[in-house]
Amino acid sequence: MPSSVTDLPHPPVAEGDWQRSLPSVASWPRTAVVAVVLATLVVATREVSLRGAGVEPQMQMQPGLWAWLRHRVRETPDDPTVVLGSSRISFGFDQDEWARLSNSSRPWMLAWPGSCPRPVLHDLANDDSFRGTVLVGVTPVLFFCNPQNPFPMRTREMVRLSHHWGPADEIEQQCRFFVHSRMSIHVQGVASVLTWLRGHLVLPQRSGQMPPYRYVLFAPMDRHGRMRLIKGFENQPELVKTVQNGWLEDHQRNLYQKANPEPLIRQVATDVRTIRRRGGTVVFVRYPSTEWFREDERLRFPRQAFWNRLIEETGCLGVHFEDHVELKDFDCPEWSHLTQEDAIKFTKRLHTIIKREKDRRSSR
Repeated sequence: MPSSVTDLPHPPVAEGDWQRSLPSVASWPRTAVVAVVLATLVVATREVSLRGAGVEPQMQMQPGLWAWLRHRVRETPDDPTVVLGSSRISFGFDQDEWARLSNSSRPWMLAWPGSCPRPVLHDLANDDSFRGTVLVGVTPVLFFCNPQNPFPMRTREMVRLSHHWGPADEIEQQCRFFVHSRMSIHVQGVASVLTWLRGHLVLPQRSGQMPPYRYVLFAPMDRHGRMRLIKGFENQPELVKTVQNGWLEDHQRNLYQKANPEPLIRQVATDVRTIRRRGGTVVFVRYPSTEWFREDERLRFPRQAFWNRLIEETGCLGVHFEDHVELKDFDCPEWSHLTQEDAIKFTKRLHTIIKREKDRRSSR
């Protein structure tokens, strides 16, 4: 009885040597041309279809862009204005309007959606060359998140990437600028057929199952790191409802666990003092939220224990939208972000408030 595969009888082998037929060398250029033409046709067809659907080229939200911006801040000879935070200030702060009102260069946008700004503030404090102004957007669920939570604290990895920025990274980012600004096929969540199916194929929900994550394109990003709600977002009720459901799903997932605020605030205060000793300035800004989001923040992050303690401990100027008549009536269509038009208005009023408060403090 055969004891192994090798003991099995082998099929008869035909006489003569068998050779695999390969294309001749002369046919390779023709094959390459055909492959290039087919690839170009596929990409062009998809690009035309995306443009026809209203999808415009935009930058991908990837860590390399953030690291490139942070590296530019490090190389800026003057005392720059830097914006930290998450999506609320990224959507709601208009860099061009601020530069016009300040008669200065465009502020650097280091705010990043769904992330905690504390590691970035700490990095600026450790940067001996930084003596500029820092505007920190405080979204309670992200600013006061647990330091062990990897998703909002991924800014630590982004900071680390910026410290190891080299020529190869610079070339890669410049290539991204060239390609992404010209081709819609790179837009995240749109060009991929699998992503499209994931967003549109609605299957019955099983009992006890977490709701599926569905990518929704509602805020493109530019090469300056600025994001904006798409034009007319507030007039698209189905899209607004989809984004609102996304916030509710994040809440159900408990994606952002909060932590004891006191040690976090003490570390922030230490970083603020370090920046101030070098002649820098830090301003905290609480952007608007409405309806469900606002009520959830009031419940989970009571103002006295979080925002008020932050301002008391740091001694910084703090601008809370509820404290100013000109800021408190802004509406957020999906409860958390300002529209493009309101972002410009809010930036104008924020600039006026900060200038007025600085003048008042300096006159004491």
